[in-house]
Amino acid sequence: MNIRMRQEENVVVLYLEGKIDINSANFIETTGQLARNGHLKILCNFKSVDMVDYNGLSIMAIAYKNVVNKGGIMKFCNVPPHVKELFRTVRLDLVFDIYDEEEKALITFETITRIDKLYLRRRFKRLEFYHPVKYGPVSSKNEKKYSGKLLNVGGAGLYIYTRHTFPISTQLALELILDESRSYELEGSVIWLSDKELQPHCYPGMGVQFINLSADIQREILDFIDKNVSHRSDF
Repeated sequence: MNIRMRQEENVVVLYLEGKIDINSANFIETTGQLARNGHLKILCNFKSVDMVDYNGLSIMAIAYKNVVNKGGIMKFCNVPPHVKELFRTVRLDLVFDIYDEEEKALITFETITRIDKLYLRRRFKRLEFYHPVKYGPVSSKNEKKYSGKLLNVGGAGLYIYTRHTFPISTQLALELILDESRSYELEGSVIWLSDKELQPHCYPGMGVQFINLSADIQREILDFIDKNVSHRSDF
């Protein structure tokens, strides 16, 4: 991943380019150095980011925590739809502050108030969807299935709130019942284990990305979401 940098008054804008993956440790190094040098307002522009994988998610989480622990603020803008969906699947959309445009994001650095900060804390309590789900390793000879709570579901994956997590890249067999008339046996791969510091609202748990999902079943899941799941107000 390449990083270009510019200063906009007291905000440092980082233009990220390419893939955010296991080879993107320079993101941690760059943001950490900025924070150590007293640059505590950082905006990351994702317009030229092609892909983020589970290693990239971990790198972003580490960089974010490092900046916040120094008393800084990190925000994201121009995040591609497929990356937004990935954030949503692992519930990092409730942690990262994301804006559609760079200009709007820059303005918010100057307009943060005590009320805004209180609102952001309350966002951690948001619950999109709460439903039982059963799961277990595909490769396991033991037919035991674990039970968890589905906190969100989308066309690309779901988030399971559970104490029984599996290592990243584990392939899972999923039993998903959305209502009395629709149940699905699906497969997924663990792409994220929740971070206790970043995600106390959904810890412990794991984000699972669907694999081998047919277009018809994906369409049914999306139709169910459109018809039945409303965005709840913050508590």
